[in-house]
Order: sequence, then C-alpha cells, then structure tokens
Amino acid sequence: MPDSDSSENGAFSITPSEIEALSFKPFPHQVEAISYGLDPEHEKWLNLSSMGLGKTLEIIGLAETLKRRGLIERCLIVCGVDSLRQNWKREIGRFSSMGCRVLGEKVSAKGNVTYAKMEDRAKEIKAGIPEFFVIVNAATLRSDAVIDALRKREGDYGMIAVDEIHRFATATSQQGANLLKLRAKYKVGATGTMLINSPLSCYVPLKWTENDWSTLTNFKSAYCEFGGFQNHQIVGYKNLDALRDQIESCSIRKTLDQVRDDMPPKTVTYELVEPSDEHRRFYEAIVAGVKSEADKIKLNASNLLALTTRLRQATSCPSALTSQRIKSTKLERCEEIVRDLAESGEKVVVMSNFKDAVYELAESLADLNPLVGTGDEKDQDVQIRVDSFQSDPAKKVFLATAQKIGTGYTLNAASYCVMIDTAWTDASFQQACDRIWRVNNDRPAFITVLECRDTIDERVREIVESKKSLADYVIDGADNGVAEDSLAKELRRIIAAL
Repeated sequence: MPDSDSSENGAFSITPSEIEALSFKPFPHQVEAISYGLDPEHEKWLNLSSMGLGKTLEIIGLAETLKRRGLIERCLIVCGVDSLRQNWKREIGRFSSMGCRVLGEKVSAKGNVTYAKMEDRAKEIKAGIPEFFVIVNAATLRSDAVIDALRKREGDYGMIAVDEIHRFATATSQQGANLLKLRAKYKVGATGTMLINSPLSCYVPLKWTENDWSTLTNFKSAYCEFGGFQNHQIVGYKNLDALRDQIESCSIRKTLDQVRDDMPPKTVTYELVEPSDEHRRFYEAIVAGVKSEADKIKLNASNLLALTTRLRQATSCPSALTSQRIKSTKLERCEEIVRDLAESGEKVVVMSNFKDAVYELAESLADLNPLVGTGDEKDQDVQIRVDSFQSDPAKKVFLATAQKIGTGYTLNAASYCVMIDTAWTDASFQQACDRIWRVNNDRPAFITVLECRDTIDERVREIVESKKSLADYVIDGADNGVAEDSLAKELRRIIAAL
C-alpha cells in the first residue's frame, strides 16, 4: 500500500507520487473524487458532478491508481450514449499511458471505423483482451451473449465505470436489466443529471452500485404516491428527503460554482459523433455527388466552396439538402446535451452556420421554449430575446446561427455553448465562443464542438487550427489570382481526400 497523505479521506487518498504518475495534472476537486473512490467505504459509488468538470479524467485517474496499487486488472467503460465511445478512446489516448480498446472496433486501411457483430464482440471478450481500458456502448449491453461473456470473465474487470448512467434509468429495459447483471469490486456511475423525470430514474444507478437492495416494486412504494385507475398510476412522490440522503451517502457532487476558481476561464471540447447508418449513407451519397462535380475542370473557387458547404450541411442538417426525413446525428446528440443541461438548471447557447439546423433543433426542443436568433429575424427582435435570455431564469435555451449572434451580443448568462459546426477561421470561432465568455464572467465557460466522425468536419477543424489561407480567403474575400488559385487547390484537395 502506498504512503498515505493527510487529506480528508485519510490513508486511502491518492498520494503525491500517485498524482505525479498520472498523465494529467488533476484539479483539486478531481483529486478529491479520485480519493473518494479509493476509500474502501466507497468502492461502489456515483459521481454526480456537473457537466464539464472532468468526470472522465476522474475515472481514468481512479482506474490507473487502482491498477498501480494492484487492486484491479482492467477497467470496463460503458458509454450510456453510444456515440461517446470514440471520445473515451481519444481522451484515454491523451490522458493515460495505459492501453485502450473499443470492443468490436475495426479500422480499415483508410482509417474508417466499423464495428463487429455482437457475437464477434462476445468472442473477443471470451478470448481475453490485453488492453487495460475496454470501452463498450449501451447497445452492446442489449446482447445476452456479451453479458454472458463479461460475467464469465468478470475477474478481468475489477472496475466498471458507466458514463451517463441515467440513460439506464429503466430497469425493465434490456440494457438496464443487463447492466444490473454486471459485477465488479469497484463500480462508478457517472452523470450530472441522475434525477431526470422522477425518483424512479435513481433506481438503476443505486441498484447497480449496490446502494439499494430493494426490488423495483418496493422502491416505487417507498418514493411514489399512487392513484388513478385501480390505484396503479403514479400521481406524486414522497420521502424525497430520505432519497436525497440515500444518494448523498454514496455519491460525490461538485457544481460549477463550487469549483470555478480552479477551472480555466474557457474550455473547448471536441466531441466525435458517430453518424447513424442512415445519416452515413446520406453523407456518402453527397460526397459522391460532390466529387463528381469537383472533377469538372472549369469549376472555380466559388463553385468549389459551394460544394464544400454542401458537405458541411450534410453533417449538420440533411434536411437542408433533401425532403427526406433524415435525422442529423449531430442534432440528436445536441438535443441530448441541451436537455441534460436544462434539466440540471443550466443555461445553454447553441450555434450553427445553417439556419435549417437551428429551426430543426428548435422544433425538437419545443417543450423547452427555446429562444431563436437567425438572419430571418430583425436585429431588434433578436436583442429582445437576448435580453430575455440574460435576465429570465426560466429561459434556459438560446438557439442561433453564428452569423447572427457570433459577434456583438452577450449571452454569458450561460456557461455552456454547443457548436453544431464551426466557422472557417479561428478568429471567428473564438468570437462566437466569447458570446458566453466575457471579461466580467465570474464562472468559467464550456464550449462543446460536435464533429461527425470520418467526415469533412474533422478536416475543417484542421483548417481552423492551422489558420490556412483558405480561411483568410473565405472571411476576408481576397480576390487576387494567387488567393483564388490557392483556394481552389485547397478545396480540391479536401474533396479528393474524402
């Protein structure tokens, strides 16, 4: 056992030497969370800290420290949101020295990612996986074959962490029921929004972490009031103070206000979203059409730029290009984030370059009464909505095009911003981000940029980060022959590489 330090968790706290062994420097609240998980009294617990405060790194740091202490062999990461597998892989690659595998992942020679069938994923588990971190998505837990394989090799996985565990809130669903079958000495359920619709949302997280041993029927009896037809309908809730005490006894939670002095003023996170099969097929059809047109010798830079914009629309809002009801995977993920933040009481700003994306998202979030700002509205009307967002606590969501509110407006009543897509230049991107980060902020700002994996989105980020002449042309409107030729060549290269 490593030397102890004098922190509040006593002899089981992470030590300075163990902190030094991590591939990242944790903030004080992250040290506290890791130490909480190292305490034998908290081997199975809930991490309920707010979005953006680094729960991912807390899980990575805890797993690595348990490994170095010889307490576990491997760590299984279960992503409650399917599209987060690649983000976990990327974060582990950046912030851990230990190996990582996404279960069933197959990468082609061109770098395209596909996933094996469930039976093949089960065989992979049965054969034994050498990497320390093994990542699966929620859909994988619907497979009884995978669950059976994990249970037979449960000794391999001394720690299981479930990210966005509130997604498993229904114990009667197959993935919820199968999650309850997974055993490990160390369990962590992570979410910033466990109490979504009712106290019943807490049942699976508490049950899986072995902090509640009741049946679902008994849990309902303890916390629900019944009435209606044959007294079977839930009409209210009771004993909520007892439920709160139960949750507090097995969880740690930090809010943005509690840790704001430790956090950097602005944090930008790029989240890879895996397109659905339908969205991927649509995008690839657009790519094929764009490549065909780009092969025409006489196309100038402006024509090529229009083609590139079409590709960006295909990832953000297919509805702008087709009358078919093809749902954007990015918009689906954005809706999830917005609902989670609004549920936790936070305000959030969402921006896109395309008004079609804004209106589609506004329709799907209609129950939250979002405020909308696009070029279709007059400046004075948009300002009225901005003022309302800034002053009215009930107004949680502002959806807008970056062209309309990306400069000039202040929206720092929100600490969170989601970018469905980004500008072509870093300067324009930073300007848009700074709508929620102003000089008089007393809370840090968190910006999440959504990217569709294996699409032009990833190439655009490279352009923004490298500040290529293409960006200068697009924004500054350079019209000399050299800039025109440079732009055309760059756009052709982007399209050809898709």
